[in-house]
Amino acid sequence: MRYSLPALLLVVACGGAPHPSAVPTNHGAEVGVRAAGLPFAIVDGHTGRAVATEAFWAALASAQAVCVGEEHPNPHHHWAQLQVVEHLASAPGQRALGLEMIQTPIQGVVDDYVAGTIDEPTFVTRSGWADRWGYPWALYQPMLAAARGQGWAVRALNAPAELVKRVGKVGVAGLEPAERAQLPELVLDDAKHRAWFDALMAEMGQHGGEHMPSPDNLYAAQVVWDEAMAGNAKAWLDGGGAGIVILAGNGHCHDWAVAGRLRRRGAAPVVSVRPIIDDGQGGVAAALTEGNVDYLFVMTMPK
Repeated sequence: MRYSLPALLLVVACGGAPHPSAVPTNHGAEVGVRAAGLPFAIVDGHTGRAVATEAFWAALASAQAVCVGEEHPNPHHHWAQLQVVEHLASAPGQRALGLEMIQTPIQGVVDDYVAGTIDEPTFVTRSGWADRWGYPWALYQPMLAAARGQGWAVRALNAPAELVKRVGKVGVAGLEPAERAQLPELVLDDAKHRAWFDALMAEMGQHGGEHMPSPDNLYAAQVVWDEAMAGNAKAWLDGGGAGIVILAGNGHCHDWAVAGRLRRRGAAPVVSVRPIIDDGQGGVAAALTEGNVDYLFVMTMPK
């Protein structure tokens, strides 16, 4: 497979393409996220020890920021995200749902949708959902509906796609002054994060094709994505928000990405959660070996 630059950036930024076994072909968006529920257990992402479900929900309720990952086309992962949103419905204080899927210039459209000024089809078209995100709206609609029903704010967290693509092509140094002014605060020398990114690039091999951008530029684009989400989430918290649940790809929701960059900005506690299906092919063990999330939300497929 050969990716265009926008598609390549999405695959790299969100942690690589999902393992085929992780996206069952008989569970698409048309079935519905609620129908994708599975038995689950919670595992400590750093020690591998089992965690009582009640303790897990309590940890999330007391956190200032919770980042819940996903493989974008996987309805089971979105069901896990929905459980988090719904379980935090009764947590005290004003809360927000923060989305990687929507870029900050679209915030006004989000506000109109949350307020009921525009209907759902209008929101989908005005937000450019199909072009700017591309994964089915049906996979995300339940989480936004739950957030609206609970009176939460909904925040567009991502950097403008045009800026991220430019960084992927020319790097930070190649940006025009006006473009550079749009950048969030960047830390580009995190050794653990760069090692994770380089390992991902090595795993992808030559799938980017002969015109693949330089690894340094792609890494800078990844960091812009992470830092924008962390910075925008922290800005909402600084404005008086009690807590925020962030939905983003697995490549963003880990301790060296959005979670760690939120902590660097002073948010605490910050909790990272990775939904994962125990497929019997070593996926859980591999996630524990990475050791970069607080909790694994481990689901089991029916036998």
